[in-house]
Amino acid sequence: MYIPPIHPRPDDALLLRGLKRLARGAFHLPVRLRMEMDQDLPWLADGAIAEIERFLRPRMRVFEWGAGRSTVFFARRCAAVTTIEHKAKWLRRVAARLAELGLCNVDLRLAPMQESPAAGQTQRVRPEFAAYAGEVLAFPESAFDLVCIDGRARVDCAVNALPRLAPGGLLVLDNSEWPKYDPIRKMTRGWFARAFANGVWETTIFRKPVS
Repeated sequence: MYIPPIHPRPDDALLLRGLKRLARGAFHLPVRLRMEMDQDLPWLADGAIAEIERFLRPRMRVFEWGAGRSTVFFARRCAAVTTIEHKAKWLRRVAARLAELGLCNVDLRLAPMQESPAAGQTQRVRPEFAAYAGEVLAFPESAFDLVCIDGRARVDCAVNALPRLAPGGLLVLDNSEWPKYDPIRKMTRGWFARAFANGVWETTIFRKPVS
């Protein structure tokens, strides 16, 4: 079921903003309960999680921006995961969880903010995250079966990632309801796309054409 995300806006009337907050809280409660019950369930819309699980195979390779629950989820279901994170403390926490579970197929990479962008990197949105978005450029074209974008500078990440996604592969964009990510929709025009939403946020899955 697709439940459109509810976002209170600063220009909403006071009563409407209050009602939106109540509705958002009501939709968020079951999500949080599921997350409490399974600490390795990704922060993605439920339908998207099911779709990804049906797609993944043990031989596949995954690239993701934004370490966390999804890192464990992917590591349990595919051959190799490359994860980019900009916060060192959070990366150590994810590394500890992977070690606790005995998952050794994840390449965790720290790419912190930069005061000035690296030469040759894309600078469309957030130049301080140019190197972060450019981590995928070290890999050949069609290197990954799935790319998950759930971190910073998401438009830049998508620009760099699309050639590295194999034909038939999945591009997963979390929080896709925000207009600032419309450039990613334009980049993937002609791809099959399906959006999943739970009243709080939306996750969209794009499938790269085979030919």
